[in-house]
Order: sequence, then structure tokens, then C-alpha cells
Amino acid sequence: MSVQPNKHSHPTILIMRVTTAQVMGDTIADALSDELLARYEHSGAVHAIIDMEPVVYLSSAGIRPLLALNRKVREREGRLILAHLTRDVAGVFLATRLISSSRSVPATFENYPDVPAAVGALYQKEHSGEQHASPGKV
Repeated sequence: MSVQPNKHSHPTILIMRVTTAQVMGDTIADALSDELLARYEHSGAVHAIIDMEPVVYLSSAGIRPLLALNRKVREREGRLILAHLTRDVAGVFLATRLISSSRSVPATFENYPDVPAAVGALYQKEHSGEQHASPGKV
């Protein structure tokens, strides 16, 4: 299995961890997409956090499952946040402009250094009385 639910998930936040170190190729990408989407749909959560700490390599095919999940999360007016990106994996997202090196520039995905920071970012928006910003805009 390449995705594990996190025991600290909140009812409106689904936290998942990608356990595959090298996310590349259509076979792995398709399986990851199926798992992420099934877990998100089944959970009923609004927001999703993906812990990417074990991932050391991500090909362009490996980005597809995250984009598919992002579409589903946006349909529920939620936010998808990536956490624990290694330097190399963050470099892929930066090069493709899917994350921003500064929070002032809109990007497809939000990213935080770890899961607690990602959860904190979600709660900060919810408890500040603001409406949810679209993913990628903080």
C-alpha cells in the first residue's frame, strides 16, 4: 500500500501519508491516484493533507494523482496541503510552479514543513472567521 491514513485525522481534515519512496511511472501513479481518491471520497472530509516525507523522487507522472485529488478537494471547497517535501521533491514542484517559494504568489498546492504546521494553517483560516481561500492561496 502506498498511502496510509494518519491516526490524527480530524473529521473535516483527512491526513494521508505517501509511503512509496519513488513515485514514478504510470502504474504507481495510477495506483496512488486510486488510493488517494478512494480514501478522500470515503472519508467525507473537506480538506486533505498529504504527508510526503518518505518520497525522495517524484516524476511528472507522480504529480497527476495529486492534481486529481486537488480537483476533488476543490469541489468540496476544501484545501489540499502538501507536507514534508524533501528538497528534491520540492524542487520538482517549484520548477513546475505547482508550489510557490513565497506565500504571496498563488500556486496550485500549498506546502508546509510538517503536518502540524499544515493543520495549524487550516485551523487558522477556520478560526479567524475568514472564508476558505482557494488552494494555493494563503
